[in-house]
Amino acid sequence: AVNFNEVQTNVRTYYGNQVLGFPAKKMVSFDFNEMRGNGLAKYNLFNAQGKNGDNEQWTFYSASVLGGCASVDVYEFRIPWSDLGLAPRYSTRVKVVTALADSFAYGDGVDIEMAPPAPAEMIMPDFEEWVTILDVDDAVGDENGGGNITYPTASDFAPGAGLFDITHLKISQSAWNARFEITMGEMTDYWGLANGFSHQIVQIYVDQGNYMWGETDMLEGANAVIDEDWAWEVAISATGEPGAVKSIESLSRETSAKGIEVSGDVESKTITITVSKLVIGYDVSTYRYVIVVGSQDGFGPGKWRDVDAEAKTWRLGGGADPLPLTGVDYDPNVLDIVLDGDGQAVMLSSYDVEAQVPAILTGIEIPEVEQQIYGAKVVSTSSTSAIVEWSTTRETAGNVTCGELNIEVPAGYLTQTVQLSDLQSNSSYQCAIIVEDLDWVWLNFTTNAEADVTPPEILNVNVEIREDNRLKITWYTSEYATELIEVGSVTIEGDTVALKKNHLLYSPNVFSSGTHTVILTAVDASGNSNSTSVDITVPQLDGGEPEPEPEPEPGECQIPEGCEDERGGLGELLGSPMIMAGLLLVALLAIGALIRTRFH
Repeated sequence: AVNFNEVQTNVRTYYGNQVLGFPAKKMVSFDFNEMRGNGLAKYNLFNAQGKNGDNEQWTFYSASVLGGCASVDVYEFRIPWSDLGLAPRYSTRVKVVTALADSFAYGDGVDIEMAPPAPAEMIMPDFEEWVTILDVDDAVGDENGGGNITYPTASDFAPGAGLFDITHLKISQSAWNARFEITMGEMTDYWGLANGFSHQIVQIYVDQGNYMWGETDMLEGANAVIDEDWAWEVAISATGEPGAVKSIESLSRETSAKGIEVSGDVESKTITITVSKLVIGYDVSTYRYVIVVGSQDGFGPGKWRDVDAEAKTWRLGGGADPLPLTGVDYDPNVLDIVLDGDGQAVMLSSYDVEAQVPAILTGIEIPEVEQQIYGAKVVSTSSTSAIVEWSTTRETAGNVTCGELNIEVPAGYLTQTVQLSDLQSNSSYQCAIIVEDLDWVWLNFTTNAEADVTPPEILNVNVEIREDNRLKITWYTSEYATELIEVGSVTIEGDTVALKKNHLLYSPNVFSSGTHTVILTAVDASGNSNSTSVDITVPQLDGGEPEPEPEPEPGECQIPEGCEDERGGLGELLGSPMIMAGLLLVALLAIGALIRTRFH
């Protein structure tokens, strides 16, 4: 975040391992002229190309999503370390430059100010403690799908074997992320893609449990479906092209590139996919996964390369051509699946083009792992309280002890969060996290000297009305706060402990058309509360909402689909006094017969 006394036209931030003569390697640029009315904008990323005379040469290679940077009185941007080629535990140097620029050539502008005067060294800390939850080999030499897939004929696919053969899978988790390390038989970056690998597309379908919104259709281009018992709630798609990296939620149908980092290492032949638990879910070790690989095609459907009956320059062979009448493909473009066993060929060859039946896939389950404590940390402190958090590999109860203070924590979650209250201000505490018979994990902290009496600010509240009239609500708070939303008689509760500044909640309810008031309440760790409200107008669903049926008029036919003209047919028949008397007599005789029968 950078404070400005006066807004300049352009801001540039340089990163590099050397700064003498300013040969920075990366540049992040933000143009105030492209800022939206709400303060949000995109930043642009550039690679250094040296100098041409006195002018710097920069090559654009990427842009952030909207909201990657923002400015009101403070210019702020958030960028993944990997986008800058940085990694934890290593350092870089940074300078911020404001400039008046007429174009994006960068070099023809007038630099106004640089800060700091001498480059600042920035060390990327590595706070993550990784726990391995699965480490398995996959069958070697089975990159041929159902058994007959062959490579395209282009020389770009050298060495011609192993590029799509998963040989090993390692899944790890930290308190914040899940990490998938997928080793291939061969790997190149022949096309020089930014993520470090060229040929593979990897997709991960996450079955979080038995939810009604689970999907069985795979993403576009895979040409297969997931077994109903393995229906997915989150799907991850990754290629060497950053713009093709994305996640999809089955419930919201949202597609996003946030929270995913992908990289390839040609030396170790490994593709590493790191996914935030905000994206994939928090109970990583309890989920099931369908992990597949295919051939990446920048121009193919969903970035998949098609498999035809015969191999062509840019098409794989050994599959089946599309159904002639519809042009729909039913043979899968999946070349390898991570499985426990040898059922891959049977699954991938189970399609039937004539019957229009796709292949049905399953995946792997995570076996029970050894109990461990990881990710223990102090989230925040106030003058009289502290919030501590830790994770375990299996759900279990635990205790937090701080001297005479002892809090029992029931089982139910892999990540446990506890607020310690009634502490002394400006005092040091040493607390132990006790889980089963494991070694105790110790945390140290000091409470604040001054009491916090300021309630959290609630900022940028946005209520999105989805197609099904459910709500997606996002907002920010100036400090860690709880989450509570009320819409009429409906209560939507998120974190009950102050854990986040960035907030997102979905409503499980479908709201009727009309005006509703959304009341949002946030409470910080010191108990200071703040509320705000937003009025929304929910439209009528497509197809309309059921209207109450009108009361029938006197004498109007009330038999659905059984009335004819009011002057004849059934209506006239039922309106005849003689007919009604006859029907009454028949009914009395029938009742009498039943009574006599029952009496005997």
